Amino acid sequence: INAEYMGGIGSFLGSLMSKTPSVQRLLAAEKKAAESTEEAKRNKIKKLKQAKIDAEIEIQKYREQREAQHQQFLRENESAGDGDHQLVIAQADKDIVRVKKLAAERTQQVASLVVQLVSTVKM
Repeated sequence: INAEYMGGIGSFLGSLMSKTPSVQRLLAAEKKAAESTEEAKRNKIKKLKQAKIDAEIEIQKYREQREAQHQQFLRENESAGDGDHQLVIAQADKDIVRVKKLAAERTQQVASLVVQLVSTVKM
């Protein structure tokens, strides 16, 4: 198809549309619909951005609340941890004393057994 032919058809249609009032109304309605659609898209994007900001604020508030609860829990249980720590140390000290006493008793027995084995010669 020839470019002049297409250009001629376009100008013919353009002149025909500009002369018909119903075509003008249709074009105006299409333009208004396109503008409304664009406005709706802009509003949607604006609302999504605001929702994201609001969600980030809520997440930060929740984080701060949970961190405060965690710190409170640590403060409340800190003293109990010290008591448990002291109890463990006391028990370990008792066990060390008991093991040293047992070692002293057994050292004497082992020494006697070694002397007896060394002094006894089998033939």
